[in-house]
Amino acid sequence: MRQHIRAIEQERELATAPVAENAPNAMVRLIARIIGIGVETADMLVHEILSRDLRDRRAVACYAGLTGSPDESGQRRREKGLARAGNARVRRGMIQLA
Repeated sequence: MRQHIRAIEQERELATAPVAENAPNAMVRLIARIIGIGVETADMLVHEILSRDLRDRRAVACYAGLTGSPDESGQRRREKGLARAGNARVRRGMIQLA
């Protein structure tokens, strides 16, 4: 089992080898340098979020499902927490990054 894991990690390292300064692999390596973020999470964040052309931070939060979900009933208004709409993998990665 450990040999299989080691082989997968070596393939991941080869796939994210630095090619150019502005390539997605450079972003993966930059994010993976953050303590607590692995290469797998960094790769997912780059390919799921950073490769998209989102207009601002609010659009990123909406895509990930990190916006609030209000509950309005008559005069009563309250916040129920995070909305569950959006990409669950991205939401978990963004919470881990925060």
